[in-house]
Amino acid sequence: MNHVFAILLVAVDSVARAWRIQLATRAAGGRLAFPDALRLNLYGEAASTLTPNRLGGEPARFLGMTWSGLRVVMALVALGVEVAAEWPVFGTIAVALAAYYVPDWSEAADRFLSHSLARDLLGFELIALVVLLVIWTLQRLVRPGAIRHRVRRQWRVALAHVRRARWWVLFVGALLTVVSLGARALILAALVWGHRDAPSFAVMFFGSLALLHAPLVVPLPSGGGGIEVAFLSGFAGDFGSAQVTMLLLWRFYTTILLTVLGFYLLVRTHGVAAAKELFTVGWFRRRR
Repeated sequence: MNHVFAILLVAVDSVARAWRIQLATRAAGGRLAFPDALRLNLYGEAASTLTPNRLGGEPARFLGMTWSGLRVVMALVALGVEVAAEWPVFGTIAVALAAYYVPDWSEAADRFLSHSLARDLLGFELIALVVLLVIWTLQRLVRPGAIRHRVRRQWRVALAHVRRARWWVLFVGALLTVVSLGARALILAALVWGHRDAPSFAVMFFGSLALLHAPLVVPLPSGGGGIEVAFLSGFAGDFGSAQVTMLLLWRFYTTILLTVLGFYLLVRTHGVAAAKELFTVGWFRRRR
């Protein structure tokens, strides 16, 4: 039954995002069918997971919109309206996470250090070494300025069109963003629903919410192992002997499932060349 709840939450997340881009497209003066909206978001999910700082997500969704028959300008306007509805929600989430974690940060740090590092010091040192090596490699592979350019472009597009969008469009878009993010953050709690020794709901919910947004600030594809380290250390709850199992299940429902679906649909619909082009966004291309 827990897996049924998790699948339902994945469906709620996907439907809410599809409705949001449909609403933004209508506000831009276009029409986007629900299957097309669902599919382009899956393209974006796959490309986001496999590119640094989720850089490939927006180009994948943009191409999905143009492949659905929308004009280029209309697709850009729709994405701008959607971004304008999303960013206030992201800001609210940042404030909520700060309010939850900051007041008892010293106590939480003490629990984290005594629980994890004393027992797994060698493992953490090895993981830290691997992460540092990956970051060093990415600094030489990721296109210089790509992340800063992405943020500037998002705000330029959003600010250019937010004044033209009606207030209720942005309000409904923000509500759909809340539903989407909330559904994905609830997946971990759904997986342990009814278990006696489950961590507290607040720890699981806020921990999941923070870890789901980590790829936005960590310059590694899909968090680059940092998310796994934090989860195994009990950041989103202590599941005892089932810690690794819960990590695999949580990652499957929140990331792997949608990524595999998006990659499959993209290759099947548009071919391997299109997938390769999208999944190399943000990476440095060496000259021949």
